[in-house]
Amino acid sequence: MKKINLLFLFSFIVIGFTSCEKDTVTTDNGEYFEGVFVVNEGQFMHGNASLSFTDKNVSTIENEIFKKANGIVLGDQAQSIGFNNDKAYIVVTGSNKIEVADVGTMQRNVTITSGLNYPRYFETISENTALVTCWGDPNDATDDYLAVINTTSDEVTGNIPVALGPEKMVKNNDYLFIAHQGAYSTNNKVSVFDLILKQITHSITVGDRPNSMVIKDNYLWVLCGGEPSWSATGETAGQLFKIDINNNFTIAATYDFDTTEHPKFLSIDGDKLFYNLNDKVYQMDTNAATLPATEWLTLNGSAYNMEANDGILYITDAIDYQQEGKISAYDTSNAQLLNTKTAGLIPGDIGFHLE
Repeated sequence: MKKINLLFLFSFIVIGFTSCEKDTVTTDNGEYFEGVFVVNEGQFMHGNASLSFTDKNVSTIENEIFKKANGIVLGDQAQSIGFNNDKAYIVVTGSNKIEVADVGTMQRNVTITSGLNYPRYFETISENTALVTCWGDPNDATDDYLAVINTTSDEVTGNIPVALGPEKMVKNNDYLFIAHQGAYSTNNKVSVFDLILKQITHSITVGDRPNSMVIKDNYLWVLCGGEPSWSATGETAGQLFKIDINNNFTIAATYDFDTTEHPKFLSIDGDKLFYNLNDKVYQMDTNAATLPATEWLTLNGSAYNMEANDGILYITDAIDYQQEGKISAYDTSNAQLLNTKTAGLIPGDIGFHLE
């Protein structure tokens, strides 16, 4: 009798343990939880922005995921996407709003509209706080600011005045850097927001129209496009700046392009910098003394945006701005094309939510 009871008890324990083990490892974060998001701007004043989702290698793509999940269009002129924990924040500039959705399902949680005036880019700075660059009136040099968002309540709780035309942001452990491209005018500044003091502490003068930034080994790299040929102030050359974060933000090196050269889309993968110039991609070592003389890749089309991540360079092409664009993935080790897929109308910002 004791043997039978002992066997029954052992079987019950094993079954119970197996059941508990399955419960703890089974998770479903949603079909969009891990992958690459493409923000399709849509045409100005047409309200036809959209969001696409693809895997790391761009082997498949799904378009209009926000509309499919919520039954509504995203809005007018979607600019960028950012993340805080398991929430996606889609900045829709023309609609003066941010759509907050569950990153795995794209089900909308809330729409932030109050406190936003021409919002551009979103960056999480702490567990429950994010900042959004806002132009205000693009023609007014005095009303630009960072909107402070409480990501628990998803409300704008304040604003921080900044210089004209704040755009993209990048951060390291202690600082957030804000590039001021100049909105409808022009600027040549990078603001330094101290994440401990919670305030702007420095302004770094760089080249005209800083358009993209990356950080590597306590150096901030800033790519400036320069003034275009149609500028009222006259054409100026593009420049690349290497700034020492640990040495009071001094400029450690400057790389000058020709006057008619206007580079854009600086990105980084490992020790390699990538940028676009005249629809050619250039690769540069972070310890290089000069700009590369020859291109790394010549595109079959144009680049509307470019981002590197974990061995892959992603490039979007808006084609003619009237039809659906595309996104392509290239191996950063050898410039080989991995895949190209059709995205939405005017595919711009690329966001990564990868575990």
